[in-house]
Amino acid sequence: MNKKITLIVGLQALIIVILFWMLVFYGKDEYEDYQSEHEEEIETPDRVTEKDGISMIELSPETQLNSGIVTSKLQEYTYQGAVKTFGSVVSIDKLIEAKTQFVALSTELNIARSSTQQLQTQYQRLKALNDDDKNISDSAVQEAQALLNANQAKIQAIQQQQQNLRSSVQLQWGELFAQLTEGDKLAPHLNQLFTRQNVLVQVSLPATANVPTTGSTIQIASLNERASSVKAIYISPATNADISGIGKTYYFSAPAESLRVGMRVNVIQANTSINKSDGVMVPSSAVVWHGGKPWIYVKQSNNLFVRKPISTDTELNEGWFNQGLPAGASVVTSGAQLLLSEEFKYLIKNENDD
Repeated sequence: MNKKITLIVGLQALIIVILFWMLVFYGKDEYEDYQSEHEEEIETPDRVTEKDGISMIELSPETQLNSGIVTSKLQEYTYQGAVKTFGSVVSIDKLIEAKTQFVALSTELNIARSSTQQLQTQYQRLKALNDDDKNISDSAVQEAQALLNANQAKIQAIQQQQQNLRSSVQLQWGELFAQLTEGDKLAPHLNQLFTRQNVLVQVSLPATANVPTTGSTIQIASLNERASSVKAIYISPATNADISGIGKTYYFSAPAESLRVGMRVNVIQANTSINKSDGVMVPSSAVVWHGGKPWIYVKQSNNLFVRKPISTDTELNEGWFNQGLPAGASVVTSGAQLLLSEEFKYLIKNENDD
């Protein structure tokens, strides 16, 4: 009896399991159809429209605020042609060592010169006594004269050392640095070289560049930090060629904050021989790349945004110089990538509909 009851319960359980899986199998398609219909009822609003083949994105002020869309007006920019080249930060340890040595020799020379008057006076006094009926011995006079002559010889030796040192600096660094080594009153940017607040940059300028003159400047930046350039002021022609072999070389003095000895740097020199061009500066933050090309989103009336191509032929410190875009136009400088995504979601949706 117990076996029959157990068998009946087992059969009932098996039938229930079979019925459950049949329900799941046959109800799956109906559930998916229902879910698809339900999702189609909840459509996202269309923010992208097309006019004359141009996609335009419309966002309400509230949506722009919530999405972090920020716009800025394009500023007028007058571009003066520029020469781009390279340079390197060179060590001036030997130059500083030479200046230190020259100062030490100058101190020694001043001491020797101050002794000359005393030794001259002593010799004259002893010689007068000797001439006055031999009131002092000839040997005392001779000793005083020997000390005077030795001091004169010392002065000449120090002066020769200074001359040799100056010639060595001139051969290695040029005439101006030879003058700086022996001079005390220096221009601020030169004095800062010797206090290591500035660094010495050797720059190669091609034949198309302007020959630098006193007071002329260039913009330089390390190869890894092109966005943050510093101004360097011209010092003198360089005596050594650059490893790049580009044109003539010149020395410039630049602030040492982000530059270190041995660094290769990018150099930009404004070229005054090239005519000026008027246009606008497109900030880097406004540019999005698609299909290997640069684009920006320009804000039109009624909260419309339109994607437009730009040129990256002329790079500036903070963006690119462009002509053909009106100054004062509002461009998206934060959230441009979001607009690009919105636009291509619309294009993909249209393709699927087709």
